[in-house]
Amino acid sequence: MSDVKPISLDGFRKKKEKEEAERYFPGKMVWLYCPKCKSLEYTEIISPAGRMHNCGTRVEEREVELDLRAEITVTEYNLQVIGGLLSKNSRFKLVKILSKSLDKALVALKASEETYRDRIVLAAGMNLPPYPGEIEELADKLSIRDTNRLGLLISAFRFEPEKRFDI
Repeated sequence: MSDVKPISLDGFRKKKEKEEAERYFPGKMVWLYCPKCKSLEYTEIISPAGRMHNCGTRVEEREVELDLRAEITVTEYNLQVIGGLLSKNSRFKLVKILSKSLDKALVALKASEETYRDRIVLAAGMNLPPYPGEIEELADKLSIRDTNRLGLLISAFRFEPEKRFDI
């Protein structure tokens, strides 16, 4: 008899699925700063020749390498938190004026998170699945820098972008 171990196709499949679930997806996003307007924006489009702002001023650019899959995971988590806040707010309509303004703010925040998610998908060139697992387990992999008062996570890319420039 030989000491050769039989190949387990089920084990091989599970190993491949685990590797795929853990796969890092590198990408780049760019922070843009207009010194004249003092505006700060991000984009997924890298422009090696530089670009001009609406006001005609050449913008400063800072290219940032990041894990696009981690950004999607953080954004999906934030969208879940915002959805929970919106549903909680709709149940307690005691102070109608306050709840309406809070609803408007949450809807605007949700729209900005959805836009960010769309930009990440564009940068990746495909829909990326979020990392599987609980957010607490993934904290090191996601490079979370801060949590705001609403409980939304702030990734390293979106944390203090103004410090990337001499503002």
